[in-house]
Amino acid sequence: MIMSGPFFGELYLRSTRPFLSGVVTEAEARFLRTNLPQEGRLLDLGCGHGRHLAHLSAFGIDRDPLSLSEANAHGPVVRADFRAIPYRAAVFAGAWCWYNSMGTFEDDQVPLILAELGRCIAPGGTLIIHGSHPGRAVAQPEAGFDGPLPDGSHLKERAVFNAQKRRDEIHRQLTLPEGRVLEAPFFIRYYELREWRDLLSVAGFEVSWSVGGIDGAALDENSTDVIVGATRTSR
Repeated sequence: MIMSGPFFGELYLRSTRPFLSGVVTEAEARFLRTNLPQEGRLLDLGCGHGRHLAHLSAFGIDRDPLSLSEANAHGPVVRADFRAIPYRAAVFAGAWCWYNSMGTFEDDQVPLILAELGRCIAPGGTLIIHGSHPGRAVAQPEAGFDGPLPDGSHLKERAVFNAQKRRDEIHRQLTLPEGRVLEAPFFIRYYELREWRDLLSVAGFEVSWSVGGIDGAALDENSTDVIVGATRTSR
């Protein structure tokens, strides 16, 4: 039986988790711990199943109830619209949004999300945003995967880069061991540093630093990632 539906849910969780090893998660958590404020409340926007929350003390927000059912073992989490974060103004000292989470929203929604983060993060607080470098998609406008996963599932994926919208448009199909098939389309929008500077400035942030990976390497055209650290300016 083929089940077409939203990407975020069982399809996302079962097809993405195998690529997020404990070693990778621990390294990302160390990077975040080093670059976020050492005191005050923190927010993981798009916490998924809580892989970072297992290493960092923070509040988590996500849209997927299935992922949150696991994340709640690692800290306080809530299902919420990212454009209406259910916390008071200036309550967080820092926040992060990882793994291209911001790139899964249409362009006109991103300023609304950043404005909410600007409302919730106190002046002087830190926001870290992670995404993939757009240069990789430009250099390889078509990509895919067709192979088994450790649990016996079979994953097929095809991504085509839409140069006008600056995003990969992707279709993912997962055949589970019992024969059930999950499939859905989704997209990932890739942002350059200059775009983040402009978007964050409007939301009340100033970019303080940027790197091309969690190893702290300089951001350039050969980078794998675009990781931006921004400071909430005075209100």
